[in-house]
Amino acid sequence: MLGITMVAAPGVPGGAVMAALGLLQSMLGFTEAQLALMIALYLTQDSFGTACNVTGDGAIALMVDKFSDGSVGAPKMELAGEKA
Repeated sequence: MLGITMVAAPGVPGGAVMAALGLLQSMLGFTEAQLALMIALYLTQDSFGTACNVTGDGAIALMVDKFSDGSVGAPKMELAGEKA
């Protein structure tokens, strides 16, 4: 159930934990204090996950650019006086 719920809110900052609160309380029996702790922990670590995602995407883009040798995507611009 939690996996299905997480699919619904990936683009909303903090939305995943808010969507999961009902399941945590009803199915797992979390108390109000435990729910508050889950919200605090999720919001604390969420920005690190986003930073890792963005950094990984940039690293993969650099590798694809290097290995494609410029043959994929927009043509490389030549500077004045340079030859390809």
